[in-house]
Amino acid sequence: MPLAPTCRAVARAGLLALLPLVVAAAHVAARPNHYGQSDRVERHMLPVVTTGPMDPVWRPDGNALAFAMRGDVWTVPADGGTAVALTAGPAYHYEPAWSPDGGRVALTVDADGNLDIGIVSASGGAVQRITTGPEVDVEPTWAPDGRALFYVSARGNRFQIRRHDLATAEDTLVVAGFQPAVSPDGTRLAYVAPVPGRLGSGGIWVKPLPDGAPRLVYVDETEYRAHPRWTPDGQSLLFVSDVGGSNDVMLVSAAGGDPIRLTIDAHDEFAPSSSPDGARVAFVSNGTGPTTLYTVSAGGGPRSAWRAVPLRARTPRTPAGRVHVRVLGPDGRPTPARVTVDASDGRGYAPDGGFHRVSLANDTHYFHTAGEADVEVPAGRTTVEAAKGFEYRPARLTVDVPAGGVRDVTLRLTRLVDLPARGWWSGDTHVHDLHQGLEGLSHAEFFDQLRAEDLHVTNALIHMDGTRLMGRWDDLTGMPYPGSTPQYILQYGEEFRGSLGHVSMLGVKHFALPFTAGERNTPYAQPVIDAAYVDSAHAQGGIAGFGHPYLSRASTPAAVASTLIPVDVALGKGDFYDLGALYSDELASTEVYYRLLNCGFRLAATSGTDNFSDVGRDPPPGSDRTYVHLRGGGPVTLARWLDGIRAGHTFASTGPLLFLDVAGREPGDEIALRAADAPRLTVRAEATSITPMARLEIVVNGAVVQTVAATDSLHIAVATEVSLPRGGWVAARVVGPPSRYVGDDYAFAHTGPVYVVRDGRRFTSADDARFLADAVDAVRARAWRASRGARRPSARNSRRRSIGRAPCMRRSSGTRSPRIVEYARVPSRAPAGGAAARRLLGLRRANRCARRAAHRGARGGAASGQRRLAVRVSRGAAALGALSHRAGHGCPRRVDGALRPAAAALRERRGHDDARPADRARGVGELRQRGRDGGVRARRDAAGDRVRRRGLRPAPLRAARPAAWLRAVVRRQPRGRPVARALGGDRGTRLPRRG
Repeated sequence: MPLAPTCRAVARAGLLALLPLVVAAAHVAARPNHYGQSDRVERHMLPVVTTGPMDPVWRPDGNALAFAMRGDVWTVPADGGTAVALTAGPAYHYEPAWSPDGGRVALTVDADGNLDIGIVSASGGAVQRITTGPEVDVEPTWAPDGRALFYVSARGNRFQIRRHDLATAEDTLVVAGFQPAVSPDGTRLAYVAPVPGRLGSGGIWVKPLPDGAPRLVYVDETEYRAHPRWTPDGQSLLFVSDVGGSNDVMLVSAAGGDPIRLTIDAHDEFAPSSSPDGARVAFVSNGTGPTTLYTVSAGGGPRSAWRAVPLRARTPRTPAGRVHVRVLGPDGRPTPARVTVDASDGRGYAPDGGFHRVSLANDTHYFHTAGEADVEVPAGRTTVEAAKGFEYRPARLTVDVPAGGVRDVTLRLTRLVDLPARGWWSGDTHVHDLHQGLEGLSHAEFFDQLRAEDLHVTNALIHMDGTRLMGRWDDLTGMPYPGSTPQYILQYGEEFRGSLGHVSMLGVKHFALPFTAGERNTPYAQPVIDAAYVDSAHAQGGIAGFGHPYLSRASTPAAVASTLIPVDVALGKGDFYDLGALYSDELASTEVYYRLLNCGFRLAATSGTDNFSDVGRDPPPGSDRTYVHLRGGGPVTLARWLDGIRAGHTFASTGPLLFLDVAGREPGDEIALRAADAPRLTVRAEATSITPMARLEIVVNGAVVQTVAATDSLHIAVATEVSLPRGGWVAARVVGPPSRYVGDDYAFAHTGPVYVVRDGRRFTSADDARFLADAVDAVRARAWRASRGARRPSARNSRRRSIGRAPCMRRSSGTRSPRIVEYARVPSRAPAGGAAARRLLGLRRANRCARRAAHRGARGGAASGQRRLAVRVSRGAAALGALSHRAGHGCPRRVDGALRPAAAALRERRGHDDARPADRARGVGELRQRGRDGGVRARRDAAGDRVRRRGLRPAPLRAARPAAWLRAVVRRQPRGRPVARALGGDRGTRLPRRG
């Protein structure tokens, strides 16, 4: 945090004194964004500090360029030379726009935690603020007559382009959109705005001024990178597109048509600007590392044709010196670390060539170093701090930096605790390396970030955002990154991003395609059930789980139905549940996690940051991390780390280190009690932390049974006894306030549960089973509503095949099928309830069918004796629709045929339901009253199950079955135990015999 406190910093400091209210507020709405905008806007649209030039613009005479860098606006001769700063701290300055007469520069200024528009003299000086309101105001551009500024403002819950008259201060709305550019004759406005039915941040529009109708010129799926700019003749527009696989400068006619690619390079180019005579184009390119300023002829060309604009020296507006930073480990040798340098002007700085980043949650500016760094800062009092993950105490030192001199700063890090020596190894289940960032991030630079954060196991997930790949196809090899060491492992995996939640696939060797589902206006518009992706991960020897589950409290079944988590878990799918993640709220996510545990399911407690490591405005990897206990000692490997997650030997954390012992057992273990055994168990929990903690809580079957307030905010311990007369589970959690050492919203840690089985039966809660069954019903309704709009445009290319269906559909043919086939191994031991769920859904019949088909095809090379289910996907298929069954050959049918029995199974899952104490605290300690189902819905679903058992076609999802019809169906069916009882009866759920 800067030394000169901003209003936001002061407010945060005041909130620390009101800790309970802070935590309660964070629980209601977690939002790790600084300016109150969406994560995409803050990460990709809003300006950020860079160590390389950004947003170049030509002086009207064509002899100089202005650009933003290091928090200031600078000018440099067009052929290179000494860069001269026009601005100085404490504010940050971005997005310069030269006035038509060349005497002034408009810019975006970040002062007191808000973005506004300002003007500074072309010779430098104080910035005149044009806007001062609380809204985000960015992207200024001049009217050709110099009398007005056009800019973008976030007002009325959308971005608007506004015109500000400099003489009268009159401010008027022009159009909804962003990235404005006024034509040279002042008669037209080019800008970017969403295009209905199309993915991405928007297309390029041209609107006649002042009140003409906008016309769409060009659209592709970009991420706030287009930035259209006019050519001097007013006939064409320069812009940026990634349609070629990387961001390139393009040229398109202002009347529309096919664009021409001007920069031909594998790296990214941004922010083009045409010279006044139209002969050259200025832009920046990242290559590997920070951006570099280039010009190229108006016709474009490959990198060899570009001309670099060298910055041979810098002249800041205030006297400057340098601070030389050395970070040493406990052994006295240089060690990688995260460093913050807060200078005398209140701003953060990074070394030349470094990656200047800002943590969204706490506005802390930082960079990573291999152990030494040299940083230019304004002369005066400067504070340097180094941190390295959660297990080292941060080191901090304040020095006076002389003008024109160098001050040496040596920081020694000491261990808070040596967890690897105790068998606990940190990792992150969900990190991204490439996601449309401005930094040209190489593998080596990414790996240096992980070592600096002391993150021992990193799972970097390749995924698709819309229809664009985020990552590199060649990175998924099933082997660690070649630069990995015995202590630090980088392994690439996959993230499936569906419209009903995301699935993280760790330890996989090849992709399960497609990456996405539920994306409108694509062949993958149909929402699908994602269980096949979990099966694919298992078939490859990996694991799969649920990332960033819930951003806000999921207190109703409809809210829980925003993801497929209750469906997947009811089917025995999923190995872990990320309690911690940037874009979910930890306490909100625990509510659903507790309900799942209370239905007898077992999921490891994990954390995955979900950060974008090439984006400047984002926290570092490992901000939400998973600690796994590798029993028996020995070195860490990815296979052992994943096995530890499978076994549940974990705790999740955003900072605190939390340990739990229940009667000598650790998280993931099971305590088997006989009927005659005493119900009370001893519990010991201890937390230590580099970030303040407020309280430690013991949780039994979802209820907080004991709270210990922190007397020492960096260490809390408790020893107590708990009573589990009917079994259940015990876990511990820690909650604390926001902190500069926490990359998420607040300090949080949660252990995996220790399970207690009484007389061979697992604890189940009827209330939670009914709640989740209602959530499954809500998922079905939500999926159908979403699919109604998706089916029409993509009906011809979204035919799907399903798990267990393909072998039954095989016909004798001498030709190879054109369909893509992926095989997903069915685990012989699924999580609790999995086998029963598959029995319920008829998947065992599908298994037998698949095995028979595999046996028949053994002579053609099929592996005999392996339990495999085939997934066939037509070309252009919507996804690996695992449970979207079609009629025929006795195989399971329809999404509805899967979801209805799953809901019934949960609803029938009654058992040992402990009385809820008044402080049944799922987040903030309030008693939660839930209405009970009268049983009509359960009887209806059970009747539907009996229909399916007799081989009849169930009613389609879109048809609401009338009650009279349902009663008639029930009367026609033979009496018998409902199939839904397969998951449990009134006396609890018996464990399967070991075998």
